[in-house]
Amino acid sequence: MEKQKFIQILEEQLKPALGCTDPVGVAYGSACAKSYLTGEILSIEAWLSVNIIKNASAVCIPRTEGRCGIALALALGALGGRAQDGLEVLSQLTEEHLRQADAMIAQKKVSAHVADTEKTLYIRVKVCTEGGCAEVTIEDDYLHIASVTVDGQPVESDCEKQAAQDRSLQDGAASQPAEGMPKPDYSVLSIASILQFVKEAQEEDLERVAQAVEMNTAISQAGLMQGYGTAFGAALHGKISDGAVAGDWINNTIARTIAAVDARMAGADIPVMSNTGSGNQGLTCTLPVICVAQAWQKSRLETLRAVAVSCLMAIHIKEKLGVLSAVCGAVIAASGTACATVYLMGGAEAQMLSAMKTALGNVAGMMCDGAKAGCAMKVATCTHAGLLAALMAMEGRGIAATDGVVGESEQEMIDNFVRVSKEGMAKMDRVVLDIILNK
Repeated sequence: MEKQKFIQILEEQLKPALGCTDPVGVAYGSACAKSYLTGEILSIEAWLSVNIIKNASAVCIPRTEGRCGIALALALGALGGRAQDGLEVLSQLTEEHLRQADAMIAQKKVSAHVADTEKTLYIRVKVCTEGGCAEVTIEDDYLHIASVTVDGQPVESDCEKQAAQDRSLQDGAASQPAEGMPKPDYSVLSIASILQFVKEAQEEDLERVAQAVEMNTAISQAGLMQGYGTAFGAALHGKISDGAVAGDWINNTIARTIAAVDARMAGADIPVMSNTGSGNQGLTCTLPVICVAQAWQKSRLETLRAVAVSCLMAIHIKEKLGVLSAVCGAVIAASGTACATVYLMGGAEAQMLSAMKTALGNVAGMMCDGAKAGCAMKVATCTHAGLLAALMAMEGRGIAATDGVVGESEQEMIDNFVRVSKEGMAKMDRVVLDIILNK
């Protein structure tokens, strides 16, 4: 029974996503609203939380040849989005959809506003056509539809159900929880319990993790070969090749990891496995661990177990923090990377706790200033922090609980980090949004 709880958590929080989840979430809301309507689209209006606007403004949208923007995401969602595809809502876009979207935006049929809400993840989209108007509200999770109204009347949402059914067909009915099954029990998560789970887990228990390894490795390879966007990963890989930078396992790991982020932020038409609603966090939880495991010639099962450690540690922290925040998600992933690297080196619970505390004590204050190409460099910094924390932990070294925000226990460390992120950085998002909107 305990093992099934961990499997359920992984299946709930590791989800395929095409493109950055913030513009994709906006497009999902637009697609869902349009699914209740017929006729030509007359207008699309959206009210979005500060965090959504911050993260959806500057990141490229897949299948748009490097284009970005909230208005474009809204228009494309309504014109060519498939709500039943969930976070892969834009997987069927065509050039005609892009042409129509440009025309709608030019005609000022699309608008977006800052929502009056305290929620960090809030998307409300109203689509009007010749046949009427539909309004969809998404809260707390990119695929959680809180309400739907059609011509002012509440209706039951079927977009989530369609998306779940579609994923069930893709993943196999056996991997899906039975209808009516309660939400995952996140209270079971701790370093000790995660270690116990992976000790017993077999490959069949880690199918979602295996999918993450396959998907995220593919986009990393594409990023290295094609040099998407700013191509930080490809550039670092080139410096390793010509000898300007040492070709050790740490630099190779960083290059391969940020190459994937380069591709995703540039709008590559390649899905990734997200973690707790974040594609970049999904990449940063998995790819460093995959690279380290390959460098140290670990077996497939040990690799999957280590990736599970990393993903579950990130979920453990993020579940207490919330889906969106003022802190960079790569900071949380660094903790997962640190613990998983300790696991691969044969470390125990005490070393994993030390590595987690050192990683978070190092980069806890890194702010999120929106999804964009520069995220790759933040991922590079946090990946290095996680790997270094693991190495120090195995040497019996780490940041002491007397230092700064570092706590004595696992729970105290997480609570301190969450408090810094929620209370200490509470005004950060508004300041960042003001800078972004007034450039």
